[in-house]
Amino acid sequence: MLSRRDFREADRFYSVLTPTHGKIEFLARGGHKPLAKLTPHLEAVAEVELLLVSGRVFQTVAGVERRRSFPHIFNDLQKLLLAQNSLSLVDLATRPHERDPILYKLILSWLDFIETSASPSDERSAFLLGSFLLKLMAISGYRPELTQCLSCREAIAAGNFYWHALKGGVVCASCVVRDQEQWFSARRIDDATLKLLRFASQESFSNQTRPTLAAEQIVWFHEVLESYLICHFPVIPSVSIRAACISPSLA
Repeated sequence: MLSRRDFREADRFYSVLTPTHGKIEFLARGGHKPLAKLTPHLEAVAEVELLLVSGRVFQTVAGVERRRSFPHIFNDLQKLLLAQNSLSLVDLATRPHERDPILYKLILSWLDFIETSASPSDERSAFLLGSFLLKLMAISGYRPELTQCLSCREAIAAGNFYWHALKGGVVCASCVVRDQEQWFSARRIDDATLKLLRFASQESFSNQTRPTLAAEQIVWFHEVLESYLICHFPVIPSVSIRAACISPSLA
């Protein structure tokens, strides 16, 4: 389940991602009621089989069978927060009925990782969500350029580059000097931040717990990521990636 919204007094719309039909939305009659039979299967982070009945205006769910659940996510607030935030990003990034089996596979591997890994701290959770976002954007066609200059296409040299969020990646210092009018809004970022961005975008989820997250480095990581998200993500989330992963009890 990617998202939900209440409809009328007792009904509820759900948005889910499927491997064969992309994102679909359906109505659960009485889904807003506390004792609704199907609601527990739809609310939990799980892989389910749905029986949908097509009506004149929308589809209505008639049956749900849970194929796979993630109990360690459900029983851990920090894991649940991380999973829900990532699925919310998927909902914002995808359009209805656009089939994408690669994205579906990514989400299953991501939920597997959260299920089997240790409960992350708020800081680690925010980095993991940033890593998921980079992979999601790459699949959606918004992969940032992190290895070659956006202008001359030469390999980026250490300490000799700028970041340009609107144009989508890094540009070498020579090109910035050569055409200052075009690259006037490019900003310096350090080598450590660029390495962390590359690591987050390229490495598997299981490796994302390895790097030590220095306080200043993680701040720059999120600033660069947020600037890119604002410029290129289909819908800007209402909460920053970092703020979204702070446990409610600590907010």
